[in-house]
Amino acid sequence: MPTVRPLRPLRSLLFVPAADGRLIASAATRDCDAAILDLEDGTHPSRKAAARQGLEAAYATLAAAGKAVAVRINADLLTAVADLQAAVRPGLDLLVLPKVEHARDVQLLASAVAALEADRCMAAGHVRLLLQIESALALPRLHEIAAADARVMGMMLGSEDFSLDCGGLPSPEALMAPSLMVLHAARAARIQPIGFVASIAALGEVEAFRLVLEQARGLGFRGAVVVHPKFIAAVNDCYTPAPAQCAEARAIVDAFETADANGLGAIRVGTLMVDKPVYRRALALLRDAEAMGAVAPAPQPIHPPQQTETP
Repeated sequence: MPTVRPLRPLRSLLFVPAADGRLIASAATRDCDAAILDLEDGTHPSRKAAARQGLEAAYATLAAAGKAVAVRINADLLTAVADLQAAVRPGLDLLVLPKVEHARDVQLLASAVAALEADRCMAAGHVRLLLQIESALALPRLHEIAAADARVMGMMLGSEDFSLDCGGLPSPEALMAPSLMVLHAARAARIQPIGFVASIAALGEVEAFRLVLEQARGLGFRGAVVVHPKFIAAVNDCYTPAPAQCAEARAIVDAFETADANGLGAIRVGTLMVDKPVYRRALALLRDAEAMGAVAPAPQPIHPPQQTETP
């Protein structure tokens, strides 16, 4: 397969019912990085055909507003084929695949996407895939699923369907273990781990949700899907490094590189002992900020020293 198109980091992704023109127009005015036109649970079966017919116009509306354009298809194969026929056309950036349980699910749909791209004169590898894990059956296969195809850019846990499948409630206690499994598999496959440890259906206070997001970022997640626009600013704030964070990261990078040039493997910066992992974490934060236009380009990492000593 040809090299897939790089996709800019996506912080905030907003679900929008694909059959609701009013909400699509509203999404175009929001500050989300991506809008997900939902052909699955967000669209009543009686309106799916009309929703498919309206995708092209929706793409134009969202693209004009600078949004990455995504479509969530249905999980059952026959409906998924109809969705793909309608969705894979110029203007589409991302497909959200629900209820993924096997690597073969991803590969089969990726093959169909490739054929449709060729048929519609789209650049090969343009459309990327975001995978939703929504059943206990998928858990033992997460690493295989995450690495199933080069088109896969991210993976997330579907809190409501997963909890339903497990016969429980989408509480933080019940969601922590599977969320971490998804996170670790995504990181191992070098794709974007998206999500947070809470119910996506909870529409409570924004400030409480900020705490959920801070926990998610601390765990290693990068980006979140939400169903209400009131949460978008909180997501963007969480995943856009603040000036103070960038300044601290820059100080760490500069201090460590100076120490390394003098043959030291670790150095104290303020109250922090900085060694190679701490240095690399600071570099990663600066790269995140750079990708979002928040700071000047981060320096390239230095070569690891051959010999180090701890002061």
